Amino acid sequence: MRPVALLGRSRLVIRLASLLGGCGIATFCYALTIRASLGLGPLFVVQQGVARMIGAAIGQGVMVVGVGLVVVALCLRSWPGPGTLALPFLGGGLLDLMLPHVPAIHGLPLRLAVVVVATWVMAFGGALTIRAGLGVAAYDAVMLGLRRSSGRSLRLVRLIMELTMLGCGWLLGGSVGVGTAITAVLIGPGIQFWLFVLGRPAVSSVGELRLRRPAPVGQ
Repeated sequence: MRPVALLGRSRLVIRLASLLGGCGIATFCYALTIRASLGLGPLFVVQQGVARMIGAAIGQGVMVVGVGLVVVALCLRSWPGPGTLALPFLGGGLLDLMLPHVPAIHGLPLRLAVVVVATWVMAFGGALTIRAGLGVAAYDAVMLGLRRSSGRSLRLVRLIMELTMLGCGWLLGGSVGVGTAITAVLIGPGIQFWLFVLGRPAVSSVGELRLRRPAPVGQ
């Protein structure tokens, strides 16, 4: 096999590992926030509300909401990649597998610390899926589409999305609490920070992601 072909294959393996690793990290952190019982992140409140509404496990709520977000991303001309289509099902399935093995967390200081740390690490997982360039998570695809169309900073776009999801999730009966506020405030800056550290991707005209050298945060 030619060296160029080997290099291309190794890069694809690295991108797949980044996508799957990011999904696994973010899903495990999601499970931790559930067990902390301080209220879920705004998107998770929607997923939980949808799961309760259809009488299903929360992982199935993740899948249903993910498919809906893919449709919204398409409307924003943020074209899904294979990762975008796969992540709702991978994340939902992993969550239903992980959650029974994650113990409940006791003590208010520990629960607060877990939510803060889990949210920041969850942002790292999200940044890995974006950097993989195989199609970001559906929610992140909507975020990137809104950022491109509005010209606003990533952190502002994400904050507005979180507040919108919070309202929808509350109406659906999802768990809202101090943990919801923590996640809403931290997740946007966290993703922007990790993309800066890892090397932030840019969105191409066909909706795929290519890497460029880190730029100052906020641009």
